[in-house]
Amino acid sequence: MSVLNICKYLQKQGFEITYMPVDKQGMVDPEKLKDEITDKTVLISVMYANSEIGTIQPIREIGKIARENQIYFHVDAVAAAGKVPINVKEENIDLMSISSNDMYGPKGMGALYIKSGVKIQPIIQGGGQEGGLRSGTENIPGIVGMSKAAELAREEMADPVR
Repeated sequence: MSVLNICKYLQKQGFEITYMPVDKQGMVDPEKLKDEITDKTVLISVMYANSEIGTIQPIREIGKIARENQIYFHVDAVAAAGKVPINVKEENIDLMSISSNDMYGPKGMGALYIKSGVKIQPIIQGGGQEGGLRSGTENIPGIVGMSKAAELAREEMADPVR
């Protein structure tokens, strides 16, 4: 819903949004995605995995399409982080959002990966925390908790017995 709600907001601001259909398994067809790209396309945003039906999108293929067309690629990896291996470089991901509570970490914590060289505008002006992108006092206990949850999730993924 988070990606969908942002798209609806941007649409109200005058941006043209293309919503991609999915098949019965909830998959985006990369070939259909290619057909929808125009010279005005600046961003492709896709959920890595659907937590309700378990669909895992062809992120590497979509990322390649984005790279070939010089389009930024955002991945909502909330449902995938800590459960499936993610390689932002190999999958050509420019921006990726994750959440701590889906990795059994502290609720209310999230992170945004931003590829080096990708420039985005801050959403809150002020003290310059979070690399100048989001001002406000940083939640150090939450950050440490999320880091530990990610570390444990990574260890569990590496252990084939679990």
